[in-house]
Amino acid sequence: MKRSAILTFVFVVLAAGVASAGPRNILVMRTEGTADASTRTNIDTHVLRLAKNLDGKVEGGDITFTDAAAVVGCNLSEASCKDDVLATLGVDEIIATTATSTANGTNVTVRRIAKGVAPKTAQTTIVAGRAPEGKLDADIGPIFGLKATAASAGTALGSTFNEPAQPPLETTLEPTPSATTTTTEPTPAPPVPDTSTAPIDTTVTAAPTNQVTPMPRDDGGQRNRRLQKIGMAAGGAFVLLSFVMWSQANGVQHDIDDAPANTVADLRHLQDLEGDADAYAGAGNLFFLTGLVVGGVSGYYYWRGRRTASSQQAVVAPAVFPHGAGVVLSFGGGR
Repeated sequence: MKRSAILTFVFVVLAAGVASAGPRNILVMRTEGTADASTRTNIDTHVLRLAKNLDGKVEGGDITFTDAAAVVGCNLSEASCKDDVLATLGVDEIIATTATSTANGTNVTVRRIAKGVAPKTAQTTIVAGRAPEGKLDADIGPIFGLKATAASAGTALGSTFNEPAQPPLETTLEPTPSATTTTTEPTPAPPVPDTSTAPIDTTVTAAPTNQVTPMPRDDGGQRNRRLQKIGMAAGGAFVLLSFVMWSQANGVQHDIDDAPANTVADLRHLQDLEGDADAYAGAGNLFFLTGLVVGGVSGYYYWRGRRTASSQQAVVAPAVFPHGAGVVLSFGGGR
């Protein structure tokens, strides 16, 4: 008995001094559940407003119904627990609210718990982002004696009014004009000439135009070969001139052999003859070597040019044979 008195005193303080005598005492407990604190506070305000429609003294509590049962030391799953909480708090009725967050919004369950009678329960769902007043008034208000008007109920339930359907418009389909088909006659093909009696051209040439294009003349090669011939001729002339010089040197040598050498004048004459002989012999040697080099080099280039021209020259010419005609392709040939 002493323990019950102490607990009663504690809950009287928590419940803001609920009186034990007088009119019917109703205590609105704090909302519990998984909803956020701001949502629970908003629901507390509206549930307390609805509860004030009841006859009696309505006050708001500072704890939830589950906290009150824990203080009393009973389990809410037991039927006697609610009576123990009511007796401990010294009230005639408790309003317990639970708010649970869901994917669509918040589920709100409100229970009116009184002694000796079954609890009255009402539920609603508050869509996220919308004010809870309309849904609470429409779905929770009836257990507090509130009768929702048709307008408020329609707003709370999110009803929409559809405008009357417009009558369909009459559509007159005009006949589609028939397509005009235009027939185009095919253009006759040009006549094919008759070539069965045309004479056959039997001329056979090396070129499609019946003309053989002469090969271009190599003027550079002709000029080089002319210089090579001049070089060979000059080389031969130098060799011939060398023999003349040697012949003169040989004649002077005979004069030296026959000249007297008795006086000083004879000796000077011999010296002059020897100088002439040496000059003729040296000139002969020089002319011979020069002619040999000039003639040899010119002859070599002349021979090589003739060989290159013979190996690279090709001639295409038409030819007539005993049993027909054809083309002759020949390589080589001189100029």
